[in-house]
Order: sequence, then C-alpha cells, then structure tokens
Amino acid sequence: MLLSRIGAAVAVGTAVVIGASPALAATGWTIAPPPPTGQNAAFTAVTTTSDSNAWAVGSENAELNGVGAKALIDHWNGSAWSQVATPATPGNTASLAAVSASSTTDAWAVGRTQVNREDFEPLALHWNGAAWSVSSSAATALAGQIADGVTDISATDAYAIGGGLGSANTGLVAQWNGTAWSRVTVPQPSSDGLNSNLDAISASGPNDVWIVGTYEDEISSTFFPNETYSLHWNGSTWSVVPMPLVGSSNVNAFFQFNSIQVNSPTDVWAVGDRGVTDSSSSTLIEHWNGKAWSIVPSPAPGSGSDLTGVTTSNAANDVWAVGLYDPTGSAQGQTLTLNWNGTAWVTVASPNASSGFSVLDSVATTPGAAIVQAVGASGASGATNPLAMQNG
Repeated sequence: MLLSRIGAAVAVGTAVVIGASPALAATGWTIAPPPPTGQNAAFTAVTTTSDSNAWAVGSENAELNGVGAKALIDHWNGSAWSQVATPATPGNTASLAAVSASSTTDAWAVGRTQVNREDFEPLALHWNGAAWSVSSSAATALAGQIADGVTDISATDAYAIGGGLGSANTGLVAQWNGTAWSRVTVPQPSSDGLNSNLDAISASGPNDVWIVGTYEDEISSTFFPNETYSLHWNGSTWSVVPMPLVGSSNVNAFFQFNSIQVNSPTDVWAVGDRGVTDSSSSTLIEHWNGKAWSIVPSPAPGSGSDLTGVTTSNAANDVWAVGLYDPTGSAQGQTLTLNWNGTAWVTVASPNASSGFSVLDSVATTPGAAIVQAVGASGASGATNPLAMQNG
C-alpha cells in the first residue's frame, strides 16, 4: 500500500531509512539540496560507506504515468551531492529502487527497465570506481520479476531480490559471485501455491543475510489475507523464519515491510506499515533478538503513517527509521523520522522541503560515521524534486 501512496506521486518505487549515534539525535535534521531540480525527479534509496561516500538513486524526467523515466544516480563526496552519468538501458523507461555499496569501488543499484509501461525487465547497474554499467546477467537471474532490493557484501558476494510488478507469483533471489548473477533457490512461506513477494534485503556478512516479504494466507475459500514472513541465510542454508501474525478480519487489511537492517545475528530490525486503507495506515516495526521476531510498539502520527527505511550506527541502542505521515486533515505527506533509544521508539522533528508533499524513502549510515543520510522526494505529483536530509 505504500507504493500507492508514494509511487503515484513520485512515479517510482519505494525504499528505506536511517541510523545514528546518540549525538546525532541531538544534532537534528537538515536539508542538503541534491540535483536535479525541475526534472520531475525523486530518490528511492541511499547507501553509505563513510561520511564522504554515499550514493542515492531513483528516477528523473518521468511523465505522470512513469513513461520516459531515466535512471537517476547522485553521489555525496563529503560536502555536496552531484549527479553522475548513468548508462543506456534496454528500454526507453528505467527507474532504480535500491542501492548498496561495499566500498568506494564497488556498488550495485537495481530496479527495472521497460518499453513504455510494458515488458518489465529487471535492471542492475554496477559501479567499479570509475563508471556505472549495466549487468545483463541480472535480467536473466531475476526474469519474471522486478529487482527491488540489493545488499552488497563484497566485490564477489552480493544478493538481489525481485518482487513487485512482475509476472512470477513468488519473489526471486539472485546472487553475484564477482562474475555474474545466478538464481538462488529459496523456500516458500507456505505450500498452498499462493502468491508471495519479497520486499527488502540486508546482510551483516556472507553468513547472515535476511529478507522480508509477504504471502497470501488462505483462511477460507474467500479470504486470502497477506501476512509477513522472513528468509534467513546462515552460510549454508536458506530457511523460512516465521514472523508474528499481524492478522485482521478485514479483507482489505494489509501488512508489509519496506526495509530491513541486519546489525548482527542477534539484532535485526524490519519496518513498514499496516492498515486497511492508505489514509489510515500506521507504522509497523519488528525486531529479531537471535531467537524470535517480535512486534515493537512505534509512534504513528497523523491520520496515516508509513515507515520506508531503517538503519543503525555502531550503537545497538540507537536506531533510526524514516518514512512519511499525513497530518490530520491533510493528504500531503510529510517527512517522518523515529529514533530507538534502547528502550522505546520516539518521534524526532524533521524538516519538509516545500508546501507540497515531502516524503522519505530511504536512510543509511555507516557504523562510527558522523552523518546519517535520508532521501526521498518533495513537491507535487508530476513536478517532484529529489529530497536529501542529513543528521550529523
């Protein structure tokens, strides 16, 4: 449901949010203007390897229906954002949904490319320290889905997931071995053959990879609600790890995670939203403690609120989550940032860029870093500008 709230306005996908140290919470959020402006552009994801190396991705020059969009990539060098050249893609329309970097010379950005609004194809771009290029093997490995998540562990180990608007009825997983992408077989959340989807991926290392998604749960012959689930790679086996059933008797209810952050085998956070309608959605946060997932209470301001990203610093008691909320009586989404102080999630004030909507789609930081980066979009439908904020 988050896709309908943000995607319609921004004409792209969804993404993630933030992390920091206790000092960062006190510093406050400020806007760091990124290019381009006036190009109906938006960011959907951000990644960092240090305070002087961050990437933000999304799309620009999109028509109201998304046709004609071009992949957008900006780089942060420690003092300013600058737009970076992107390679030609197979279709006349392209957008990026996720990005992850393991070093200054190794980064992946994934999304989709298509002709007009048909023939969707997975898209993966790689940064080698000098230029971005298209990796054609990703389109084969994730065929039937749209690439919507990636985690870059090292130059010879990365994972990408496919989900969303594809033709396959299950989410797909692919792995990069330093030379090519190949399909990875993962277990399904149930044996009923119903639809399942993968939404976000994160890793703390090659033997600790987590994916969150949703699946249709058959309650009766006429009631197939979505529920959340997770997949875990322990270095030798993929397994389905149950998550608490959120549950609702309303056939229109939805539950989803938009971002996941793996800090260690005993510390994982997943954030998203739940509700019956977009305008009445509320935040959803769950935590893995090494033994089980549990729902953690979180603020849900306004008439509707969603979380799109999560990240942490090197302090287990300092976690950030970002997204958007609709102020009571308004349909113009505004930025939302939450901080975990080791005991509870609390709302932290964040700026908005314009009189229209201002939303955050992703957040990232590096353990020990002084800056937390959060990105999204602001403006009005069909006339958006990328939005970048920093804490620190």
